[in-house]
Amino acid sequence: MTAATRSLGPFVTVLFGAERGKYPDGNSVLVRGRESSVLIDPSLSVHAMSVHALSVHGLSGHGMQPHVHVEHVLLTHPHEDHVAGLSAVRADGVAVHRADLAALQSLDGLMLLYGIPRDEWPAMQRLVTERFHFEARPDAHAFDDGAEWRLGGATVRAVHAPGHTAGHCVFLVEQDGGPTVMVTGDIDLTGFGPYYGDAASSLDDFETTLAKVRGLAADHHVTFHHKGVVDGHDAFVAAVDAYAAVFRRRSLALLALLDRPRTLDELVADGIVYRAGTRPPLFGESVERHSIRRHLERALADGEIGTDGRQYWAV
Repeated sequence: MTAATRSLGPFVTVLFGAERGKYPDGNSVLVRGRESSVLIDPSLSVHAMSVHALSVHGLSGHGMQPHVHVEHVLLTHPHEDHVAGLSAVRADGVAVHRADLAALQSLDGLMLLYGIPRDEWPAMQRLVTERFHFEARPDAHAFDDGAEWRLGGATVRAVHAPGHTAGHCVFLVEQDGGPTVMVTGDIDLTGFGPYYGDAASSLDDFETTLAKVRGLAADHHVTFHHKGVVDGHDAFVAAVDAYAAVFRRRSLALLALLDRPRTLDELVADGIVYRAGTRPPLFGESVERHSIRRHLERALADGEIGTDGRQYWAV
């Protein structure tokens, strides 16, 4: 089993997941400098590569050493699909932004990050451990905005880009004699639009983040899902603008639902995030609820809707 790859300069390799990283898979990035190496967001495909490599050498089974070895694993954030390959990687250190650290250090911390009802925790915990191989990492390290990893010929720098999660980051990779690469994580530029449906997600922060990354200079941009690699700043800006337009589209969808007084539960039942029939089990309703609350708060602040504390309506 060999993953599709693309080199972006002398030190950066994109490891594409199935269908260009369509969920539940994703696109990981390997940066091998002259002195040390970094793997960003190990995906399900990274896990599959390791398992296959062990099996073809007759080493399948418990207690085997992971096949992939790097000095550092860096996470844009600790969602289940971004850590799915972590257990198959041998690394000297694993790190995530400080605001998301608790979600990597324990399974309960991850559930709190999602913000799903506690009666759904057991089913969600089974999903992330069995389907995504999640293993709590109490040894994980925290980093802050601007943290750098100098690898010899290449430098990786963290840029705090919250909204998707409180600690979500993008990484800028600068290479001696090569192009600058931005690893965008779940600023994935898909038609689905921004995801801000966790407990500590933020609609406002996500909008600010998109304006911020739009102004960062890079030659290539690697998304964790779908698009894979967006080449050139102009193409990236156009993709970011189309992605950001979904904020207003959802706001308008909410206002259309409020042509008569509706409760939050009624709004969640209809939804503004997922198309009819596509809402995922376990966490889909929670995502709708968190997202709709954030749009309601904005619409109230903008004077677009009214409320009596139980129902909402357009004004």
